[in-house]
Amino acid sequence: MSDPLPRLGRRAIHAHSRLAREVAALNYLLRVAKPAGTLGENGRRSLNDVMRAANKLYRHEPGLPSFRLIDPINPLTNADIALMVTRLIVACQAFEQRYAHLTDAALPPMHA
Repeated sequence: MSDPLPRLGRRAIHAHSRLAREVAALNYLLRVAKPAGTLGENGRRSLNDVMRAANKLYRHEPGLPSFRLIDPINPLTNADIALMVTRLIVACQAFEQRYAHLTDAALPPMHA
């Protein structure tokens, strides 16, 4: 039988919470707001920020994907964005299942 996973520290839990909120916002944008056209420069930078955060949080997690940053110059289609957001959602859900205490009662706010 394998060893149980350690509980995450407060910083990792807060990092996951921030990432999950960003991914939820991206999901809302795609599924509800449904913007037309391509993703502009600010949007591409924001998406790269989310993927950097995911890479930082998931880098030591076996079986979770890494996310390649997007080209800041070439625009993305809605299909490209939907694929990236779906991969982020799946990774967030897998992380939450792996560390079930992420869904426990909220922790007190972290101080700087």
